[in-house]
Amino acid sequence: MDLFFEGLKNGLALGSAFALMALGYSMVYGIVKMINFAHSEFITIGGFVSYYLCELLLIDKLGNTVGTLLICLLVSIVVCVVVAVITEKFAYKPLRKKGSSRITALITAIGVSYILNGILNAITGEQLVFPKFFDSQTAFIITIVVTVILLVILTLFVKKTKVGIAMRAVSENENAAKLMGINNDFIISLTFIIGAALAAIGILIYLLSNRYFRFDVGSVVIGLYPFVAAVIGGIGSLPGAVLGGLLIGLINQFAATYGFGAWADFIIYGIFVVILLFKPAGLLGKDVREKV
Repeated sequence: MDLFFEGLKNGLALGSAFALMALGYSMVYGIVKMINFAHSEFITIGGFVSYYLCELLLIDKLGNTVGTLLICLLVSIVVCVVVAVITEKFAYKPLRKKGSSRITALITAIGVSYILNGILNAITGEQLVFPKFFDSQTAFIITIVVTVILLVILTLFVKKTKVGIAMRAVSENENAAKLMGINNDFIISLTFIIGAALAAIGILIYLLSNRYFRFDVGSVVIGLYPFVAAVIGGIGSLPGAVLGGLLIGLINQFAATYGFGAWADFIIYGIFVVILLFKPAGLLGKDVREKV
């Protein structure tokens, strides 16, 4: 029974971090209808910025305090947002203006991902250890609370605010939204901004419990888990992204807890394929003609 509760606790913590990262994938796809594989590098950048700011500048002066962590988080959000806006403006926006195909946008996103990954590897290829701020129990509580709060805020934002309604309009029909006076470019940029901020928050939540990381944490260590979570839950659905993230986190940790860690990827990607075969829209996604 102790093993079960340990697996449950670790799975919910890991799944919550995946969920926050998956929300970024889901929002971008929901609005722009493209898979932003560079999102994995936004995740890594958030981790790097938080680490260097904590390790080199703040801990000696402020200590391992909540204030230090919040400063690191805010700065990492800003950096991730700047990188995301630059990426969207110079890599993706020209493709939209030319009316390029989605496969072109997808290949471009993969290329951007490799470029950013190469830069991070050049900065340091060594394994880094994120400073310890909380014990495992406190980190778990923070992770769950932050995930729930952000999901509620995002859901209310999308459903109740004028900007959120505009985002839904762009998602349904870009041309019609433009005719209604909506600034599509602003809405798309805002979507990338929100996604990048979620990436920064997600990786910091992840590092509270999983302190060892390096330049490929977003692309290899965490890998496609957040993307798979978004697809399993229903890409474009915010609750779906959270559900998918929690499901993957639980499977991953229960497999490790009961000695089947080597089979975790097989199980997760097997479920991923089965869902695509029988429910392509995902568990909570809408049935549409084209999804992924």
